[in-house]
Amino acid sequence: MRKQRLVLSALLVLMLIGSSSAAAQTYNESPMLAERVAAGELPPLEERLPHEPFVVGPGVLIAEGDLDWEIGRYGGTMRFAHDSAEWQGDVFTMCFQAFFRAPGTSTDDIRPNILSDYTISEDNTRFEFTLREGLRWSDGTHVTTEDIRFTYEDVLMNQDLTPIFPAAFRSGGQSDGTPMELEIIDDYTFAYSFDEPYGGFMAEVTIKGWAGYAELMKPAHFLKAYHIDYTSLEEMRDELDAEELDDEWYTLFHAKDVPHWSLTNRKAIGFPVLYPWVRVPSASGVMIYERNPYYHAVDVEGNQLPYIDRLHSQEVADVDMGAMLAITGEIDMFSLSGHGQLPMYQEQAERGGYEVHFFDSHTDRTLFFNLTYEDSVWREVVNDVRFRQAISHAIDREEIIDSVYLGFAEKTPLIPAEYDPDAASALLDEIGLDQRDSAGYRMGPDGDTFHLYLEVANHRGDFIPTVELITEHLDEIGLRTTMNQNSIELQGQRQAANEAMTSYGWFHSPLWGGEIVTDFLPGNFGWGQAWATWRTTQGAEGEEPPGWVKELYAIYDTRVASVPESPEYVAATERLHEIYWEMIPAIAVVNITDMMVANRNLGNIPHGG
Repeated sequence: MRKQRLVLSALLVLMLIGSSSAAAQTYNESPMLAERVAAGELPPLEERLPHEPFVVGPGVLIAEGDLDWEIGRYGGTMRFAHDSAEWQGDVFTMCFQAFFRAPGTSTDDIRPNILSDYTISEDNTRFEFTLREGLRWSDGTHVTTEDIRFTYEDVLMNQDLTPIFPAAFRSGGQSDGTPMELEIIDDYTFAYSFDEPYGGFMAEVTIKGWAGYAELMKPAHFLKAYHIDYTSLEEMRDELDAEELDDEWYTLFHAKDVPHWSLTNRKAIGFPVLYPWVRVPSASGVMIYERNPYYHAVDVEGNQLPYIDRLHSQEVADVDMGAMLAITGEIDMFSLSGHGQLPMYQEQAERGGYEVHFFDSHTDRTLFFNLTYEDSVWREVVNDVRFRQAISHAIDREEIIDSVYLGFAEKTPLIPAEYDPDAASALLDEIGLDQRDSAGYRMGPDGDTFHLYLEVANHRGDFIPTVELITEHLDEIGLRTTMNQNSIELQGQRQAANEAMTSYGWFHSPLWGGEIVTDFLPGNFGWGQAWATWRTTQGAEGEEPPGWVKELYAIYDTRVASVPESPEYVAATERLHEIYWEMIPAIAVVNITDMMVANRNLGNIPHGG
């Protein structure tokens, strides 16, 4: 029997959120739900959709050039594997929902998702949003601004539940900024206001941090039963006693609430959500999700999404076991964590019934020098930009790309990346590292061997072999380099304490827009930690940074104040790129290609982006 071709509505890891344009007036639904309607278990589809559904079509979730979009067919179960009892990353990203969405993981062409309309004041301080009228939680309850009010007043402003008001919802996205204010206008319209420009708020409610809608909108009708302002301790007593919580109603509240990052937890069963699938009861070691009858999106022909009826994920002992299930065709999608086994995946593709897909990554593999490390000789050397230029020229990126990534990576466009060991040696000579010890290694200005300790955590399959090659490249120009392997936890602790001399990791480069990440600022991944402390303490502690670093902070402030992709934002970002090219704060090594295997019967999988 020939397998039916299943077609997803978009990229498997960023799917099923659409455009706010008008949908078809006649809607269609999955036979699975039509049967429930016929049995009287559900209201008709027209009563379950909002008045204006979110429409998915070409260019909505993925840029048109990266996806050959097609209408899908209903039915089927998509199979996954997970190696953590409470976490399924693929399902998490497939379910992602926020106030707004844009194609890919960008903030370019932002459009309402669970909202129907919005306006932003000219000074970027007031954001008025309108919910889609008729939008419903997965239990059928209508979504209104009461859910918005409850979340703001009774959760975010309640110190028992939220001891520290989130920086993301303070002016400027700063921890010391003034908390935003909420105005409820009617049942569907509300506004957030800040006391200074904060255009970057649009990134917060679109994609930044993958936070989703749940930080600002919770199902009030469900959670009021666990909030002291609406339900007495006596009424909560049975559940408090069951959890052995005495009078700690706030702990019970958190146990019942399902923030976005918990959507794959078992406690999500029965919790009202806005996701395309909802978790349902299942045996231990298995996660099962079924389509949400009230999901608010349709395709351009009026077919309610998602196309696939169920998601099934089985727990495995480790990533290697998940890889074996992918090879044997027992699961339908699996993200590859390393390039070394790519030939095996390609050889087994026909037998396993899958295809290998490649995507641009939004991260660079990067070498970070701690420019504020507590050693005067170290600082004198590494704070000279010529040293950082030399390091970049010394790295043979083509060798790394060929031997570690089998050709599936590229040079970074962020900094000068030409391989030129002669130029690297000349630059090191020029800054005073021209003297050698008896072993041939360069000596520092103090007359001792200049020793570079490079810390790396082995939590990505490509990290160790790449760093081993980098140490060889640096050895060839006379720099004594020792690789120290740490756990990811220890490496993070050492970086935060300003104790890491040099680190290797990933870097969300500033080429990724939308003010989504701030890796380009000091303190991230251990570079310039003392400067970061100076910034966060407003000069009370740490060390005042040089002018070019202060300009990075000014650029950050401009990007936060500006709406993503606005002229002001774009100009600031262009200057950010110039500074990185000129000053090379971090040595971006290569930009890698992400890979995954997917059942060949799945469609709407991007071929780029």
